[in-house]
Amino acid sequence: MPATPRPTLLPTLLPTLLLVRPQAQAAQQAQRLAAAGIAALPFCIEDTVADDAALSALPQQAEAADWLVFVSPSCIDLAWPQLAGLPLAARLACVGRASADKLAALSGRAVLHPPQGNDSDALLALPPLQQLAGQTVLIVRGDGGRPQLGETLARRGARVHYAEVYRRVPVATDWALFDRLAADSPPALLITSSHGARLLFRQAGATRHNALLACRFIALHPRIAATLQQLGVAQPQLAADETALRALFAARQP
Repeated sequence: MPATPRPTLLPTLLPTLLLVRPQAQAAQQAQRLAAAGIAALPFCIEDTVADDAALSALPQQAEAADWLVFVSPSCIDLAWPQLAGLPLAARLACVGRASADKLAALSGRAVLHPPQGNDSDALLALPPLQQLAGQTVLIVRGDGGRPQLGETLARRGARVHYAEVYRRVPVATDWALFDRLAADSPPALLITSSHGARLLFRQAGATRHNALLACRFIALHPRIAATLQQLGVAQPQLAADETALRALFAARQP
């Protein structure tokens, strides 16, 4: 994993934002946020490793599907290169707008996604996914993804299959970076999954527990915020997408 750049620790009213997500997505997001004036750094506690066997089988699965549903940007990054150029008849769908925008740009095709919300419930509420009798849905996800989406589509008549194109692996986390930031001013942390929240606190251990709780936590979904509260975070904030995240920081400008 590339070395995390070390920021110059200057007194500021705005905390540095640590992006607790896989390295590739964190690096891309840090660049976008920097352009918006938000000091953001990747803070990778785990990363994704491609499942070569699943990726090899993906084109054949996709050609037999009526729907391809991608549940995360990592899935798109890994899976779409295997599918680009194929004469796919399947319709495309994504759980969130950011993923849908990425997939639309890569594929040049329309991508179904919720206009509001970025979770399985919001996607499942859309009219095209209500009646799926006789249709085949291929859900592209990581190993061990949440079962709700597939189970609900199956109850609506779909033949549901999975392409689990990656697995999560722990990585060496730059806790020295966290310690330097916390000594100056507690950073903010963007938490993108409940699994990531639990892993963050587990890696921090007892010695950094209080320093972690002094940070500002921002969650992408109420479910993640609830997990943070279970871990002891008093008031996690919500930012459903990057626009909302920028608005949270803009509101704290001096």
